[in-house]
Amino acid sequence: MNLKASGKFCPVCKKKNPLVASYCQFCGTRLDENLPDIDATTKNAVVQPDIPAENLGSFIDIALIPEGGIGFYVGGSLKADYLQLDRELIVGRKPESSQEFFLDLTGLDAFNLGVSRRHAMIRRAESGFEVVDLGSTNGTWLNSERLVPNKAYLFASGAQIRFGHMRLYVMYRTVLNGAKKK
Repeated sequence: MNLKASGKFCPVCKKKNPLVASYCQFCGTRLDENLPDIDATTKNAVVQPDIPAENLGSFIDIALIPEGGIGFYVGGSLKADYLQLDRELIVGRKPESSQEFFLDLTGLDAFNLGVSRRHAMIRRAESGFEVVDLGSTNGTWLNSERLVPNKAYLFASGAQIRFGHMRLYVMYRTVLNGAKKK
């Protein structure tokens, strides 16, 4: 008996769905998209140590975050980075020819931590910022919740976002209602 012919397994929640299903009936993940490039990342990634949330302020100085921008600290790096974020930011391991606005994590052992080439996207939302997993091999987590690929999730300043096993801590200044948005 051919087990594949009897149904499709969701890459996120791992539950069996009918063979004709386009979306997982349990978590909503799209089932009929192309599988990610298996060379893009490693499935057996090392685990990065966690940083307690109360220590986040010692890594990211909110005063250095540009208006409308974002400050982030990648666990294990030596410093925080600050970006003006007025368009979509792709997070991953940047290919040399990419024209996208990119947060390249290659130099921080991203491959061994399970980060895909185009792992996720961070973009401005009406009331802050949101993150979208781009169908990565090893998944994206917001705090402790695994994200469904291609679905936007709002996150608060001070959130932990995990790409595979790489942790990124994010802070931003709250945008006031009525503030000019780009």
